[in-house]
Amino acid sequence: MTYVAAFYIHPPSRWWGQGLLLEVRWSLLAALVTLVAIAMHGRRGEGERAFLRYPIIWGFAALICWMLLQLFWVIEPELQRELIDYYAKFLVVIYIIYRAVDSEKHLKLFLWSHVAGCFYFGWLAFTSGVGGRYEGFGGPGLGEANTAAIQVLTGVLVAASLLFSGNMKQRVVLVGAMPILVNAIVSTVSRSGFLAFAVAGVLYNVFAPKNISRAVKILSVVGIGLFLALTNPDYWKRIETIKLQGQDIEGVDTGGGRLEIIQAQWKISKSHPMGCGHMCTTTLSNRYLEDRFLFGGGRASHNTFMTMLVDHGVPGAIFYTSWVMWTVAWTLRLRRRVAGQGRFLAALLPAVAAALGAIIIGDLFVQYPKLEVRFWLIGIMLVMIRMTDATTSEASGQRLGGPDGASTARSEGLADHESGR
Repeated sequence: MTYVAAFYIHPPSRWWGQGLLLEVRWSLLAALVTLVAIAMHGRRGEGERAFLRYPIIWGFAALICWMLLQLFWVIEPELQRELIDYYAKFLVVIYIIYRAVDSEKHLKLFLWSHVAGCFYFGWLAFTSGVGGRYEGFGGPGLGEANTAAIQVLTGVLVAASLLFSGNMKQRVVLVGAMPILVNAIVSTVSRSGFLAFAVAGVLYNVFAPKNISRAVKILSVVGIGLFLALTNPDYWKRIETIKLQGQDIEGVDTGGGRLEIIQAQWKISKSHPMGCGHMCTTTLSNRYLEDRFLFGGGRASHNTFMTMLVDHGVPGAIFYTSWVMWTVAWTLRLRRRVAGQGRFLAALLPAVAAALGAIIIGDLFVQYPKLEVRFWLIGIMLVMIRMTDATTSEASGQRLGGPDGASTARSEGLADHESGR
């Protein structure tokens, strides 16, 4: 919870943290304290070994090793080192989530911290916004409006699941917070955020368990009404430019040039099949794009898959594709595992599925290689897999009878993991 708080509050980007506090990496400090706490008080043995059973973790570690190897030929080694630092931290954060969140109670506390952080962002937009596109959220990598929109959207989805599984007091708090959260998304005037919101709403309804499906449909209608009430003509004027499909119209921001950027990135990737390092699309774009598509002498990537392909070559593209496939496969598998349980995990799954779907949609229009909430959701999925492993083992042990049955169930749980490879 302290790590999440440090992530959202981010003292270096706030006025009260300018010169008043020590110049330290607060989120890193929180992570180190949490690691020490896990080492001293966490459950030992099985938890540590289980973390290394997941293929996604080995893939993540392999990608970091590949990034280190790329230092011998990348165009901007300093930027590459910065990205390696980020990804090493993300891997540690996934481990912290997996080890520290060892019960439904702790999972709820982590999720409430995330919602509270998004509410803080919403409050900043509500109190500091003066019209137009708000981009003053601050925080690591969240200053850009499109990224902030996706971040807060994941908080809205998690808040919905907490609402369906919470008590009356919690529901009152969440209902009161929802307008502030949705307004934060609207204030970004993000086209990719709008599309992600729409897809996330559909996915939430698709993955909602039967016992709350009717309530989800009602809340969806209310949510659409709230969203419409918070928008204005200027917002819809920008959103309607999606229909223009990037046409070159003078005086109108249509998001043009994205297809040209992808074409240029494809040419760059053919020239650098092993990748040219972090942010090399921006560095090399002036050689492959016409001047009218450049800003400040360069143009950044607007597609996460192409970013991974250009920056890290074929291995980067394989990792991204594998991550998407792993996400889809385990989301469907978890849907079967939690079906009919009537538990908190069943109510949480729609939020996780919709949030990951929203990020994948956002990946099509913006580069999100350092979007940290993506890696939080991976950690949450691993926690859910572990928790449903335990539930499946207990249920199978009761059916088979006695300790031998429980042992067999654990073996079946391991086989389930292996089949996911």
